[in-house]
Amino acid sequence: MPSRSKPAPIPILLIKAGVSVQVVSHDWWTYQLVSGAGGVVFYDSYPSLYYRQHENNLVGMNATWLARLKRMRLLWQGTFREWNNINIKELKKLGDVLTPENKKTLELFKQSRSKPLLLRLILIKKSGIYRQTLLGNLGLIAAAALGKI
Repeated sequence: MPSRSKPAPIPILLIKAGVSVQVVSHDWWTYQLVSGAGGVVFYDSYPSLYYRQHENNLVGMNATWLARLKRMRLLWQGTFREWNNINIKELKKLGDVLTPENKKTLELFKQSRSKPLLLRLILIKKSGIYRQTLLGNLGLIAAAALGKI
């Protein structure tokens, strides 16, 4: 198992990122930064905070078919692709805090997005990115095949 240095504490990572980070979803981007820097993320299946949901949220809970259709529309319109462009750009700025493995994952994901179909799918698989559910993973494959990520 390769040795890795201890990741910087989360506040240090966020201070290093600065206040001018231009991302759509700061919680998702923070997750990407912390895990990319080698931090450990714990998932608590018991909800203990009320997350503010309202009708103007760009992305919210994905619990209803209407919400899923809204996400599919955003995907088809290229919105998620643009959001990925933004996240990649901001993560690249902080490349020095990413683990070597996660730098490689980010680079493979970035490269996959501009390649022909077969190579795009191979690079997505090689990058190791995935979604949390079977349906989510099928959506990821479909989005990659359509050049929408």
